[in-house]
Amino acid sequence: MAKSIPTLEWNAHEYEHKERSSDWFWAAGIITAGLALTSIIFGNVILGILVVVSAFSLALFINRPPENIHISINDEGLARGRVFYPFETLAAFWIDTDHPHKKVILRSKKMLMPLIVIPLSDNIDTERLRGNLSQYLKEEYHTLPLVEKILEYLGF
Repeated sequence: MAKSIPTLEWNAHEYEHKERSSDWFWAAGIITAGLALTSIIFGNVILGILVVVSAFSLALFINRPPENIHISINDEGLARGRVFYPFETLAAFWIDTDHPHKKVILRSKKMLMPLIVIPLSDNIDTERLRGNLSQYLKEEYHTLPLVEKILEYLGF
């Protein structure tokens, strides 16, 4: 049984906000139009409509500034905003300090949500965080999923 840990808390942005130029939106619009038109030509009108609606939703979401979320770790688990992750549902953790924006990557035991990425603020003591988490979880090297790396490279 692990000993009791003091609560560790911080605030961080929910995601990394990137300014996008009008060229980025033009490129996304051209790709969307091409995909939608191709879908319609091949007789799949519903997929064409889905592509257009998805791109429109993405364009609205992408301009929204990130909210500050409150993150805390206590004896029972980790809370990220209103979502709570008990330690019983988590298998391992990794603190990624190589990335420009530090983050904790948690491996979950759940099949549909294998990795949980928690942003860190600049003033968080990573050694204290590592000590707190290692009492309940094993430390295991994780990287961001390939899809997330590709989306990051494309500017999402």
